[in-house]
Amino acid sequence: MVEQVIEDPHHDFSSEGWKKRDQNEFIKTRAQHWSGKLHTKKNQFVDNYGRVLHLRGVNLCGNSKLPVTDNGFFNHKNVSFINRPFPLNKADEHFSRLRAWGLTFVRLLVPWEALEHDGPGIYDEKFIDYLIKILEKAKEYGIQAFIDPHQDTWSRFSGGSGAPGWCFEVCGMDLTKFKECGAAHIHELIPGESEESNIALWATNYTKLASATMFTLFFAGNTFAPESRYNGQTLQDFLQSSFIKCYMHLAKRLMHLDSVVGFEVLNEPHAGYIGLPRISQHFDQNSNLNLGQSPSALQSFALGEGMTQECEFWVKSWPRPSRRSGTCIINQEKATVWLNKECIWKKHGVWGLNENGFPVAFKDDYFCKHPATSKPVDFMQDFYMPFIKSYASAIRSVDSSLYIFFEPIPNEYPPVVSKEMDDENYVYAPHWYDLKTMFTKSFDGFITHDVQGLSKGTKNILTATYLGLGGANENYKYQISNIVKIGIKNVGMKPLLIGECGCPMDINDRQAFQTGDYSHHNNFLDAVINAMEANFVNFTLWNYNPDNDNTHGDHWNGEDFSIYSPKPSRSIEKKVKAKSNLNTPNELKRNKLSLEALRTPLIIPQQILSDTARLSGMSTNPTTSNHSGQVSLSPVTPMTPFDITSAYFNMEGDRDHHHHIGGRALDAIIRVYAAKIAGDPLLMKFDLQTLSFKLEFATKVDSDFDRHPKTYISEIFIPNYHYGGVKGVQILVSDGEFCYDREKQTLYWNYDPNYMGIVKNNSVIHSMKIYVPELEKKDVWGWLAGIGIAVGLVAVGFALAKLTFDLF
Repeated sequence: MVEQVIEDPHHDFSSEGWKKRDQNEFIKTRAQHWSGKLHTKKNQFVDNYGRVLHLRGVNLCGNSKLPVTDNGFFNHKNVSFINRPFPLNKADEHFSRLRAWGLTFVRLLVPWEALEHDGPGIYDEKFIDYLIKILEKAKEYGIQAFIDPHQDTWSRFSGGSGAPGWCFEVCGMDLTKFKECGAAHIHELIPGESEESNIALWATNYTKLASATMFTLFFAGNTFAPESRYNGQTLQDFLQSSFIKCYMHLAKRLMHLDSVVGFEVLNEPHAGYIGLPRISQHFDQNSNLNLGQSPSALQSFALGEGMTQECEFWVKSWPRPSRRSGTCIINQEKATVWLNKECIWKKHGVWGLNENGFPVAFKDDYFCKHPATSKPVDFMQDFYMPFIKSYASAIRSVDSSLYIFFEPIPNEYPPVVSKEMDDENYVYAPHWYDLKTMFTKSFDGFITHDVQGLSKGTKNILTATYLGLGGANENYKYQISNIVKIGIKNVGMKPLLIGECGCPMDINDRQAFQTGDYSHHNNFLDAVINAMEANFVNFTLWNYNPDNDNTHGDHWNGEDFSIYSPKPSRSIEKKVKAKSNLNTPNELKRNKLSLEALRTPLIIPQQILSDTARLSGMSTNPTTSNHSGQVSLSPVTPMTPFDITSAYFNMEGDRDHHHHIGGRALDAIIRVYAAKIAGDPLLMKFDLQTLSFKLEFATKVDSDFDRHPKTYISEIFIPNYHYGGVKGVQILVSDGEFCYDREKQTLYWNYDPNYMGIVKNNSVIHSMKIYVPELEKKDVWGWLAGIGIAVGLVAVGFALAKLTFDLF
């Protein structure tokens, strides 16, 4: 075994064996730096040297759903998305921050509206010019990206984001009448509606007339609306060809960029009415949300043609997400969404009026079988997969090396991929959220539930209930493992990336915004990322949004997920008066520093302070100074992430200290991980409480010693955020040599191909452990103290679970 103790965390070091060899040419890049083409090996990404890659990063970003210009909501052609996700002159700041945090794989949101808002075939070349410059800048920081044609409930004009406004007009719809007809819940058009009251309502648009009709026409217009055409084409052919040509054009403009590795097909697709068993009934509550105004499909059709309807009204509940609480009256104005005054579904004989003038279903099961053959329809196989193939073919005609990322309908199983796709560069990219936490905006770590298991009927309320943070970790790890298994079964051995996962930062009544205590957020995200790492899953967090603030969150439908929020919503005076249970940075909690200790003056070398001021824009005028050339700062206790100055972070031994200002839940997000592994990964685990990290990988018994030297080197991201000021860190490896570059936050481990210490199934097991003995000792006492609490939790948890079960 090879072991090294870091006594001075501010300097680089290496094992004795490494010092005897000149490896400098092989350790120039950072662990979290991506360059060159990605390759695949079974269901993993690998680099040019065959090393397994663990890609992690962010969605960039939530503000890209909305245009920068505000020329009136319905002035949909005269908009611009330039400076989404951020102005070009801010790119260095944001990309350097993401690199410092180890989040260098980006899902870049580029909605259809951003590219083609002015009309069919008219592309915003200035916006594309801007995107090219942003992606060129990303390359300088080792950041790679894939393009996400992002949509939510089809379009901004149907309460979400994505498609340009002219799409509705092509299909004969008047988007200015959606609100009156109940065809969409649009937050921007409801004066006085608070962010809180709008939470989750936007998702109900998937089952309302505007969104459901557009998805149906886009995927299956040839089948269900063949008589409706635009410029001589069926609506399906026109819409799909417009979409595909648009992103094919973008691919051509970006084809020279090494930082672009692929294109996603479509964010969170939806079937619309396709497969709906009865238009006279509501959508399946297990896969669609009923909340607020909830008309059936038939009622939506009638509303859209100008008829007043009394519809069901639903409210939040548990364990079902919602329940009916009464009724409401919609469209008393008798407005119509159809430009020619006739519903497209009435035109195709799906519904009509009876002798009393009331709407009735003429073909109640119209959308669940093929009208021509009466055979049952399968959205995935009949409509979604053909579209994926058409889109992929077009994108790959530009560059055959580009990866195509695709996902199923949220919370549903993926489609069964045909053998003809086996050899193509497809990536399975589903999303995963703890739906209970997201829906209720609460998390305390006491009880979590496997909502996916409940909705699919694979678990009852008792078996889906998990207690404590340990239970949360097991719960999430189990759910992610199921995603991996069903992905392999249906999609095959293709790389898997969780395209979205994250934490609502406004959980628990936004208490963290007042106290600065993000411990629940850290616990939640630690459990989520633990689940990803335990299953060796790549992921991109939702999201990094430079426009986020504590008042309006991500500025879209009440969501607040950004891991970065540079704009405090309260005055400095109020924040200083707020009580604090600060746990950022993490070392404060572990070292048991009291608030009194924090109030002691911080002594910072003058040179460090000058560097800090240069990087972050701080004033360099010290309040006091001493004869040793040091500066004594005023004793101010940090109260929220906005109060934590770059100088404060510098005292933790982190050269990237200025990047952390405005970060949220960074304890859990910034963590050790093996970015490039010189073998098949078996174990990767980071313990946030003890700062310990374990890595195991296997290599075949190797008789070939003529391979490139870099194939033997694993690169581990070790953030200064956690370890910059910690002494006594020990690194233990089973074999080989290693060295550490603190500025690059990277440990390079060169395993020994001659090592035969542990051999299983003709494979050699290599292992590494990074740990702080002092913290592990403290953690043992904490674990013993927690046993009593755990016993109490079990009793309380089962009592609550039984009560919930009885209610259910």
